Amino acid sequence: MTVKIIAATVFGGIIGFIYPKYSSLVDPVISVFLLITMFFVGIEFGRDKEFFKHLRESASFLVYPILIALGSLFGAAAAGLILPTGVLETVTVGSAFGWYSLSAPLIGNLVSEELGATAFLANLSRELFTFILAPLLASSKLKGDDIKALTFAPAGATSMDVTLPVILKAAGPKTAIAAFISGAVLSMLAPVLLQFFISLLI
Repeated sequence: MTVKIIAATVFGGIIGFIYPKYSSLVDPVISVFLLITMFFVGIEFGRDKEFFKHLRESASFLVYPILIALGSLFGAAAAGLILPTGVLETVTVGSAFGWYSLSAPLIGNLVSEELGATAFLANLSRELFTFILAPLLASSKLKGDDIKALTFAPAGATSMDVTLPVILKAAGPKTAIAAFISGAVLSMLAPVLLQFFISLLI
C-alpha cells in the first residue's frame, strides 16, 4: 500500500512537471474522486455491524483531537525555538493542523508571503506523511488497542476527508470513525486558532 502511494505521488509529480497546463484540471478531478471515495468509505462504515455502537462511543473519541491539537502546538513551539522563524510564527503555522488550503492564503495575505509558503509546505507535509506512514503505523507495535490513533494523528484536520480512505484501509472502521471525528473537531478549531495567532502577529 505504501509503495503504491509513493509511486502514484511520484508519477503525478512527473506528469505535473512535464504537462503543467493540466493543472487546471486538478481541482475538479480531485473533488469528483474525493466524493466517490467518501461514498465507498460510507459503504465500508455500513458494512461494520458495530458501527452504531462505535458512534455511541464517539464522546470518548474527543480526547484524540484534543491531544493532537496540543501536540501540534507544542511541537510547533519547540520547532520555533530551533528555527529562525520564531515561536509565534511556527505556532501560527501549526495551528492549521494540516489545513494548508486555509492556512497558506490566510497567513500569506495577512502576515507575509514567506510565512504563507511555510504554512503551505508544513501543513501539506502532514497529509503526505499520513499517506506514506499510516500503513506502517497501523502495523506498529505501538498501535495500542482497538483505535490506532497513530495512523491519524499526523493527518490532523485532513483525517475527516482526504486521508480518511487510507486510514480506513490501514486501521479499520473503528479507527476511521475516530479519525473522522478528530478531523472534524480540528477543522472547526483551526480557523479560530489561526485567526487568534495571526492577530498576535499583525
